[in-house]
Amino acid sequence: MQHTTDDIDELIGKYLAGEATAEEAARIETWEHASEANVRYMRQFRTIFDKACTVKTLQTFDTDAAWNNLQRKMRGQRGTTEAPPAKDNVRPLHAPAHRNLYLRIAASVLILLGVGYLAYRVTNTAEAIRPVTVVADGQTVADTLPDGSDVYLNKQTKLVYAYDKRKQTHTVKLKGEAYFSINHEDTKKFIVDVGDVFIRDIGTRFNVTAYEESNTVEVVVVEGEVEFFTKGDSGVRLQAGGKGVYNRATKTFSIEKPDSNVLAYKTRFFSFSNTPLGEAAAILNEVYDQKIVISKNIENCNFLLNASFPDDEIDEIAEVIADTFGLTVNETGDTLTLEGHGCNP
Repeated sequence: MQHTTDDIDELIGKYLAGEATAEEAARIETWEHASEANVRYMRQFRTIFDKACTVKTLQTFDTDAAWNNLQRKMRGQRGTTEAPPAKDNVRPLHAPAHRNLYLRIAASVLILLGVGYLAYRVTNTAEAIRPVTVVADGQTVADTLPDGSDVYLNKQTKLVYAYDKRKQTHTVKLKGEAYFSINHEDTKKFIVDVGDVFIRDIGTRFNVTAYEESNTVEVVVVEGEVEFFTKGDSGVRLQAGGKGVYNRATKTFSIEKPDSNVLAYKTRFFSFSNTPLGEAAAILNEVYDQKIVISKNIENCNFLLNASFPDDEIDEIAEVIADTFGLTVNETGDTLTLEGHGCNP
C-alpha cells in the first residue's frame, strides 16, 4: 500500500504515542528501514516527540493549523515540495488526547527545528563530499587531493580519499605504493589506512609501500614525522630519514635504514653502492618499461655496481653499465640484454 507524506506523519505520531495498531506499527517499521533518509527522518521525529512529552502547558490555538505547519516544516527538511491537502473544517480547540500530543510535537518543533535542520544540513553536506579515487595501473600517476595534498602513485596502486567533516579527518585508503606531500592543518587529521595499519601525518612528506601480496608495510619519512600504528599497538614514531616496517605475520614494528632508491619510481634518481648487478637491474626494471636482462653466462659473476643515474633513460643506463664491466648491450623490443664472455678467473 502506497502512503502519502501526510499518512506517514500521522502514523509516526500514533506509533510514537503507542496508539498504532499492530498493522500500522509494522508499516512504520518497514517504511523506516526502507532507506537511510527514512531512518534520519524517524530519528528526528523521535527527538521531537521526546521533547514534546516534556511540555506541560499548551496554548489555545488552531490545532489543525499547527499540525499542518509541523508537516510543512518536516517536509521541508526532507526536501519535499508537496503541499498538504486543504481542509475545510477547523477542529474545536479541545481536540482529542492524541491530537493534543501531536500538538505538543508541533510546539516543540519550534525550538528543535533549527537544531534539527542544522544537523540535517551538516549530515547531508558530509555525505555530499564523495570519495575520490586515483588509480595507477601500468604507469605512475601524479595527482592533487581535494585538501591540497600532492600524491604520486607507483604502478599497480589504488588510492581512495575521503573527508569526514564532523571528525575533521582526511582518510586515504591505499593499496600499493604512494608518496605523500601533505597540505598540513593543525586542526585536521590526515591518516593513511592500509587495512591493518595506519600512518598519521604530523606535518610531513612520506612514502608508503603497502602492496596486498606483501607481508610487510613500509613507511619512509622524507620530511617532518609520522605516527605508524595499528588499532591495538601504538607502533612507532618516525622522523625525517627514518624507515618503519610492519610485519603483517608477526604483527610487529621495526625500524630500519631506508634504501637509497626508495623514491626512484618518483624521482628516477638511482644511486648504487657495491650493489650486485642483478639487484641493480631488478631495481631499474621496477621503474622503466624497457627491462634489463643479464645473459646466462654472466648472471653469476660478481659484478658490483657503484654509480648514480640522475633521471637518465634506461638505454643510457644500460650502456654505462656495459662500459663499466666490459659488456655489450643487445636491444630486442622492450628488452636490453647485457652480454659478455663470462667471468674473469
